[in-house]
Amino acid sequence: MSAPRGIRNRARTAILLDVDVPLIGRTAELERLRAARTAAAAGSGRLVLVSGDPGIGKSRLAAAVAAESTVPVARGYAVDDPGMPPLWPWLRVARDVPGLADVLRPGDSATAQFTMFADACDVLAAAGPLVIVLEDLHWADQTSLRLLSHLAGEISRTRLLVVGTFREATGPLAGLLRSSESIRLTGLSRTDIAVWLRTQEPGVDVDTVASRLSASTNGNPLFVRILMERKAFDDPSAHPELRRLVLDRLPHEARGVLGAASVLGEEIDPPLLQAVALESDVDAMLDLAVRAGVLRSVPETATLAFTHALVRDAVYSELPPSQRVVLHRRAAEALEKADHCAAGRIAYHWRAAGEPVHCVRWARQAAKAAIEALAYDEAVKFAQLALDNAVDSQAELTLELARAEFVAGAIGPCLEHSLEAARLGAGRPEIVAGAALVSRGVGDVKTVAAVDRLCASALRLPQPDAVRAQLLAKRAIAAVDTGANLRAQELSASALELAEASGDPDALMDGIHARHFTLCAPQFLAERMALAYRACELAEQARQPLAALWGHLWLTDAAFQRGDLSEVDHQLGQIEQFASARGHLLARWHLIRARAARAALVGEIPQALAHNQEARGIALRLGSGDAAGLGYAFLNQISIMRGAIDRATGEAALALLRGMPELVLVRVFIPLTHAMLGETEQAVATFEEFRHMPETLQIGPRWAPTVFHIGLIATMLGDVETAERVYRCFSALEPDYGCDGSGPLFCAGSTARILGELAFTCGRLDAAVAHFETAIRMNAAISARPYLAVSRLGLAKTLVAQGESLARAKELLTGAAAEFRLLDLPGQLAAADALLAKISTAARNSNPLSRRETEVAELIAQALSNKQIAERLVLSERTVESHVSNILTKLGAANRMEIASWSQGALGGGQGR
Repeated sequence: MSAPRGIRNRARTAILLDVDVPLIGRTAELERLRAARTAAAAGSGRLVLVSGDPGIGKSRLAAAVAAESTVPVARGYAVDDPGMPPLWPWLRVARDVPGLADVLRPGDSATAQFTMFADACDVLAAAGPLVIVLEDLHWADQTSLRLLSHLAGEISRTRLLVVGTFREATGPLAGLLRSSESIRLTGLSRTDIAVWLRTQEPGVDVDTVASRLSASTNGNPLFVRILMERKAFDDPSAHPELRRLVLDRLPHEARGVLGAASVLGEEIDPPLLQAVALESDVDAMLDLAVRAGVLRSVPETATLAFTHALVRDAVYSELPPSQRVVLHRRAAEALEKADHCAAGRIAYHWRAAGEPVHCVRWARQAAKAAIEALAYDEAVKFAQLALDNAVDSQAELTLELARAEFVAGAIGPCLEHSLEAARLGAGRPEIVAGAALVSRGVGDVKTVAAVDRLCASALRLPQPDAVRAQLLAKRAIAAVDTGANLRAQELSASALELAEASGDPDALMDGIHARHFTLCAPQFLAERMALAYRACELAEQARQPLAALWGHLWLTDAAFQRGDLSEVDHQLGQIEQFASARGHLLARWHLIRARAARAALVGEIPQALAHNQEARGIALRLGSGDAAGLGYAFLNQISIMRGAIDRATGEAALALLRGMPELVLVRVFIPLTHAMLGETEQAVATFEEFRHMPETLQIGPRWAPTVFHIGLIATMLGDVETAERVYRCFSALEPDYGCDGSGPLFCAGSTARILGELAFTCGRLDAAVAHFETAIRMNAAISARPYLAVSRLGLAKTLVAQGESLARAKELLTGAAAEFRLLDLPGQLAAADALLAKISTAARNSNPLSRRETEVAELIAQALSNKQIAERLVLSERTVESHVSNILTKLGAANRMEIASWSQGALGGGQGR
């Protein structure tokens, strides 16, 4: 359907105006876009993001490359309008891409949204070769940016050139910069402005005027253009308010209509403007504004827009306050009649009109719609708008804001608003219980303690069985932090039983969560896996957005414990889909943390460190101090793996540990760090409180890692009594790969290895050999390279202590040392080299043979004949016979076989000399 005549005329005028604006000072940037367009046409698609300040020329540059294109061009844009629906930029693109509009239908689940992204990318790829221009992405909704991020991951295999423009990179835009080419536009240079002046104002003193314009505008092309049109060459500094210059360009008779248009936003729908404007001749006034260059046509939508945000801002700022109120009221009323999907836009108009009751009603509706569309950041914005304008119901609105913040991953603010909601709604069972149940599955100590207090308050009020089950589940989780693991297990069992009786899926999910957490110990693997599968099944029934996440995380941890890395990868793939589809920071944090653990386990240490750094950054954005602290705990584990820690890192770790929460699992790293630094006295002194804990700690969350590290310190300090206590704890368990269900912060390979170290420290050398042999088999089975090498070192150390199989010990050490060098594990390498030197020294000290006789003996051990030995050593065969005779005499050996046996035992078979 063709556009109305007036719109078509305005479109032609706007196009002429754009062509009249020269593209100055952008040669290099335009060449980069041309190169990207050529690569895309050849089948290597590109995403190029163009950024810069308002007026800097982003749109002009994108328009230039599109105008030169010999392939189709599709355009989309975002607008500065709170009522803009999700996927608006892509819906604009869909006008030029057949089939795209049919798949742009956000579903009500993460799976549906992921499917939509995949389908949209397939449609776009099939449309190539194609140039897509997406403007003003800084205003784009989160769903649009996630679709662009999804496309960025596949674009290199398409014939698409996507050019996006934005002002500043925040949130998802910053992440997109890592998977795109970026062009940052800055102001024009004095030389660029001079070139422009020569084409437009040949009669002026170009150098002088260019200098003045450069100084007064900082090279912003829009500002330069305004001053050039005003011919303000003599003294540009006399016009510091460029906004005033914008207003001077407005047709006087059109100012009333433009004022009404500025209230509607940067983009203008003429029929809506007719309902809002106080004047009757709206269409004629719009024509005047287009001819004056104040408005431009948007042909693909048959609408108009201000030529620049600064133009709209200037017009809006000049409206008298009373007129603004009237226009915003008229806009809200018109939108209510025309488009109930514009809830957010309507809410903002009512706020500007000074009508808080209407604003709150529409803001709550907008927040609900945003959550349904998985636009969680938008939901927070509208929930905050509702609360800011509330005249009553503050408790309910504060609770709604907390819920929106939780699903958006803003854990810190979520806790604050949960506490505030409970305070405002004190004595109201539904409010206090609701506040206690907002945060789910967050292990931050501060959060858990605060939520426990809320749960206790809520349980003192009358509550339905389903709610009581949820509150008991929360209390079970909190009990763990006090060390009352048995009490926590009792509470979780009661919560799960009550939840099952209630039939409420959310209560059941909370009961399962608490039960799983309180059974976080290696002994309960089977029951934890069963709970994890139940959580995954409940994900579609429960209203909790993170239900599926917990199930897959628990299955990931169980797979780590079993050493099933293919299952680990499968579950991480499920978590990645969840995190990508929902854009949830907490899910992303769990995903990256698990990837760091997996990479470290198989010896991909640089990649593990990179993942850990990314996870720490996400934790800081979440506002969770404990989550950020786990990043440092990961670095401690890397130091343990490497067998070394430098002084600066160790001292920084000690300072951090002393300021962290008073958890046993945190405090135990203080003596461990001292021991790694070689500060034995400090290590012994700070270790004293932990020596008897293995006998007193209740089995449950944190039991296994706490006892494990106590045993590790005991082996480092040679503390036989404590090593015996830990050995008794672990020796009754079947060896696995660690991880107790509490989250795979780190996986240190087969637990048989630590049993070997403990047995060695206790003097149980035969048992140590058996444990290390098991550890070698288990670590080799999953390619856990660092721990396979460390297990070989442990076995070699034990064989040397036994005084047996020195040849095998030397072989084990040689292979382990080579791996330590490749993986950069300096402490472990030093231990292997020291033990190799010890074996060599012992061999030399016990060797009665001369150097030449030793060489002959070693070659005999290799089954060489006298003739072959003579050739190898460049000797006569008679001389070799003489050496063999001397060797038999000195060793008291009866034959060559006994010489070979002696050589292999005493000299290690000559390997590695």
